[in-house]
Amino acid sequence: MLSDKPENSRSGLTALSVEVATVVELMRDGVAYCRMLFEDGQPGDFIFLYTNPAFEILTGLTGVAGKRVTEVVPGLCVSDPLAIEVLGRVACGGPAETFESGAFGVLLAVTVYPIKPDHVVAVFDAITGRKQAKLAEQALLQATERLALAQRAAGAGVWDWDIPTGTLTWSNELAQLFGLNPAAAVATFDAWRSVVHPEDRQQAEEVIMAAIRDHVPLFNEYRIILPGGAVRWIDVFGDTRYDADGTPQRMIGICIDASERKKAEAKIEFLAHHDHLTQLPNRFVAMERLKMAMAYADRAHENVALLFLDLDRFKAINDTLGHTIGDLLLVEVARRLQACLRETDTVSRQGGDEFLIILTHIQDIDAVTGSAAKLVAALAEPYEIEGHVLAVTTSVGIAIYPNDARNAATLMQQADTAMYHAKGRGGNDFTFFSEQMNEAVALAHALRGELRQALAGGEFLLHYQPQIDLASGRVRGVEALLRWQSPTRGLVLPEVFVSVAEDCGLIVPIGDWVLQQACQQAVRWQQAGLPELSMAVNLSAIQFRRGTLQQSVMQALTTSGLAPALLELELTESVLITEAEKAIETIGHLSALGIRFAIDDFGTGYSSLAYLKRFPIDKLKIAQIFIRDMDANPDDAAIVHAIIQMARALKLRTLAEGVETAGTAEHLQLHHCDEGQGHYFASPLPAEALQRYLLAAG
Repeated sequence: MLSDKPENSRSGLTALSVEVATVVELMRDGVAYCRMLFEDGQPGDFIFLYTNPAFEILTGLTGVAGKRVTEVVPGLCVSDPLAIEVLGRVACGGPAETFESGAFGVLLAVTVYPIKPDHVVAVFDAITGRKQAKLAEQALLQATERLALAQRAAGAGVWDWDIPTGTLTWSNELAQLFGLNPAAAVATFDAWRSVVHPEDRQQAEEVIMAAIRDHVPLFNEYRIILPGGAVRWIDVFGDTRYDADGTPQRMIGICIDASERKKAEAKIEFLAHHDHLTQLPNRFVAMERLKMAMAYADRAHENVALLFLDLDRFKAINDTLGHTIGDLLLVEVARRLQACLRETDTVSRQGGDEFLIILTHIQDIDAVTGSAAKLVAALAEPYEIEGHVLAVTTSVGIAIYPNDARNAATLMQQADTAMYHAKGRGGNDFTFFSEQMNEAVALAHALRGELRQALAGGEFLLHYQPQIDLASGRVRGVEALLRWQSPTRGLVLPEVFVSVAEDCGLIVPIGDWVLQQACQQAVRWQQAGLPELSMAVNLSAIQFRRGTLQQSVMQALTTSGLAPALLELELTESVLITEAEKAIETIGHLSALGIRFAIDDFGTGYSSLAYLKRFPIDKLKIAQIFIRDMDANPDDAAIVHAIIQMARALKLRTLAEGVETAGTAEHLQLHHCDEGQGHYFASPLPAEALQRYLLAAG
């Protein structure tokens, strides 16, 4: 007890005799206590009146009687304000209170009893040991809860196997992982074996025994079967404990749900071997399957057919309708290809619009012809994609193992070569590889370099063939025809090198050169006193595709000074199909200037009355394939007559190509064909020779 007034302290000690029984009882229990006096004034003004020996032992404080609390424990108001509040409330008549305090250097449970006004007894009980035990218990409980939570989050469960006794215990989480009711499931080795997939059971046991035998950690993965029949993958980790003699005593481990990981691995594996768009095997898988098919064919004395497919005019769809429509079209193409094949065959996407098909177990090569025809027909059927009706065909090249090649890489090259030959014939067809194709490929490779040199070295020249008005017999115009005067090959005709120029991108600069030279020559003839003649120039689809044709034509007219009305541009029917949108815009602009347009080789392509109405066409050039035999072939004659009548109805002029005889010319004139062109009138001539021809013709 504390007091600032000694006399009050003595009288207070006498008055406290009534509490002796309580104090003695506390002392018997070894509980520290003290008596305090609250002096009304500043907070914390408590004076120690008495402390027992247990208090001194517990706190290490001696000689504190008569001292203020704040002297004995400086800063108590700050470090333990709750102690001050409780002492104050009890000293002022409040009920007994208990609080914890560490202000005296140890963790204490302090119970304060009111004795009389301004006097209290404080009983101190050391709780550090109890507190630590309680905290440890709480920490263990929290750790257990966290472990259980982590196990549930990770899909994991713990197990413990007593090896000598065979006793197995597992956590609730492991029972749940096995699809079992934790409350009802009994952990036994047989129970574990029953959930392991039968195909994995032996391997799972062998791995456990090997880990124990070799003193290595256990790691394994296997499937388990849940009560409902579903299959789940798990990862298993474990470690073995041995006694001093090296005898295994316990194996403790954990099982983790690996289903999601296995799904992710399977997806990665699938994406590594399949095309992400069509879900077909990719080129790497196709090559491996081709090699395996070839190896099997050697043992079984069979053949393997390799088909290389490339879609015709797919780029035009991609460019006009967008890649989304193009992708959907590729998916539908893949579906149709799969529907045409056997389970033993393989179809893969090589990239872009190219596909590869492997036909196995081929005994009769004729069977490949039927399969190829079926594929071509299936892909030629119209496609309905997002409200668009699309027409796409395919070119197919076929190579046979072992006839055409003895290894996979060469067989691929042969099929690719055959595919380009099929495409060169107009597409929508298939072609078997032949050695002559390799010769053509070698020629094309050589021509690429030579054509670049020809363009740079001025080796190209133009010949001109007259176009005759059949009614009057007069020359109405000329067609500019490209020739190549090669220093090694001599005079080379366009059918030999134009396709190569298109493939290597040279057709555009060559086409620009032809436009410039033809327009300039027409003006030179005018300056020489010859009558004005129309100049016809052939155009390539690639010139439309590049988007610079209009500028090239305008530059040729401006540079030469030729009147636009004297320039006639010839395009094939395929241009109207494959480059329709660009053709409409370009032809429209140039036609507005007075330039005229003709469709070359009419009747051999994809023409229709709708296209003739859609484009500002002035002339139809009837293909010479119909003209050449029309006198002897009634069918050809009927086609020619029909074209002429249709053109007259549409107010279009007609020109017959390939007129070789007087009889053909008379027949055409009789049926009102407007113009003729061919060797009967004149062969293609150099500019000087044609000038002499024109002067002679008057």
